[in-house]
Amino acid sequence: MATATLVGCALLLTGCGIKRSGVIDSGHSATVKVSGGKGNFLYFVAKDGDRLAPSPFSLAEGYRLNPVVLLGLLFDGPRGRAAEVGLTTALPRLSAGQEDQMAVSPTSQAGTTVRVPFAVGDLSDLARMQIVCTIGTAVLTDGLSPVILMGPDTTLPAADCDRKR
Repeated sequence: MATATLVGCALLLTGCGIKRSGVIDSGHSATVKVSGGKGNFLYFVAKDGDRLAPSPFSLAEGYRLNPVVLLGLLFDGPRGRAAEVGLTTALPRLSAGQEDQMAVSPTSQAGTTVRVPFAVGDLSDLARMQIVCTIGTAVLTDGLSPVILMGPDTTLPAADCDRKR
């Protein structure tokens, strides 16, 4: 009887003939939907380089950063945990003194206007969306604001945050 019990346990422990398999690639990791709400988010380029990923920026409860300060942090690129998990940026680095040339206008019916000190016409979709999503979620606490991006070369039409670009 004891022998039969040991044999039964041994069969259970061997996996009953289930063969090992390698890692199965199932696509991108899970995504999160962030639309306004509490806190501040910087949008960086995901490790795969094909979409945006929100990176929370924590402050005291209920405190939100000025959108121009958020822009400065965005242009500095991912740091800390965001850099450790492989987030990158598609935005150009600002030269010394260019931070003073950035501005974010109050939200109007047309949206929020963001002025930056470099040409915006040649920015990639991901670079544009980094700015649009970071500022679009920062200016309204209960939704998204369209963002109008303005550079010395041109003014782009208002865009809504589309994190899939």
